[in-house]
Amino acid sequence: MYVLVAACFLPLAFRRRSPLTVLAIVTSAAAVYDMVPRVPVWTWVGVIVALYTVATRLPRRRLILVAGIVAAVMLAAGLPAFASERWISDFARIVSLVGVAAALGDATRNRQAYIAEVERRAAEAERTREEEARRRVDEERLRIARELHDVTAHSLSIIAVQSGAAVHVIDKNPVEARKALEVIRQTAKASLEELRSMLGVLRNPEDGDAPFAPAPRLALVSDLVRPLDEAGVSVTLNVTGDLREIPSVVDSSAYRIVQEALTNVVRHAGEGAHATVNVRREGGMLAVEVSDDGRGVPDSGASEGHGIAGMRERVAALGGSFDAGPSPDGGFSVTARLPFSTNGVEARA
Repeated sequence: MYVLVAACFLPLAFRRRSPLTVLAIVTSAAAVYDMVPRVPVWTWVGVIVALYTVATRLPRRRLILVAGIVAAVMLAAGLPAFASERWISDFARIVSLVGVAAALGDATRNRQAYIAEVERRAAEAERTREEEARRRVDEERLRIARELHDVTAHSLSIIAVQSGAAVHVIDKNPVEARKALEVIRQTAKASLEELRSMLGVLRNPEDGDAPFAPAPRLALVSDLVRPLDEAGVSVTLNVTGDLREIPSVVDSSAYRIVQEALTNVVRHAGEGAHATVNVRREGGMLAVEVSDDGRGVPDSGASEGHGIAGMRERVAALGGSFDAGPSPDGGFSVTARLPFSTNGVEARA
């Protein structure tokens, strides 16, 4: 007798490790105990606890099957004869206890699954936020690097060429040397103003997405040509079509592409080279072509530099097309086609 009572309760210590096995042992012991003359003991408590544990582990369909088997065993072992007046109350008691234990266990399982899903989504959201933060940091680094390159490379190239010319003519032709120094002064001043504007934006955390400087526009592209003429590189500028109402981001990107392409002309084409800049509007597209007849870029098989990479990034951001490479007749050419809109949405600054 005591062995059966112990078998109804002691296995519960292992119910989390082997819930189905423990439920089978406890149910069998409780059924046998109910079938023999005994001192009344609440052996059904062990069955209810074991069934509750099983219910927290099994899916609902399997749980219904297991609960039905447990109820059938308990009814077969403990239900009095149908002629007895107690059979209805005992039947209701056993079915109710089994049903409540199974329902509570199923509710606990659902709640645990819900909590686990909430924790998983929270972890996924946190991971996504971290990835988004890293992506934004990377994009901002590229943005700063591109703008810094665009601001300084052109000016420093002009300064390098003009300072070299001034060194060669300072003794023989002080007037020409003075002109070169004046170009250096004006170029350096303009570059410092752009850098100062850039630093002002970087120091202002409340306006991190603002442009680093007043957005350059194609209306000012002639200002890029003048220093090159004075540096010994003649430039022909051809502008076709109405450029007054194109989106500002396309306008400024086209200006930067022309600026960087002319910077490469100064650096690589050589003295006496001629460059041609064609800017034309073609419906909803802006075409920019910069070519020269110089000696081209040294070591053309090497990977593209920061300037060409920056131009390519600007064009890709607008969904346009870009090409840069040696021209068939010598020299180097840069071609970019910038759409005014992407997927029907107008490009804006």
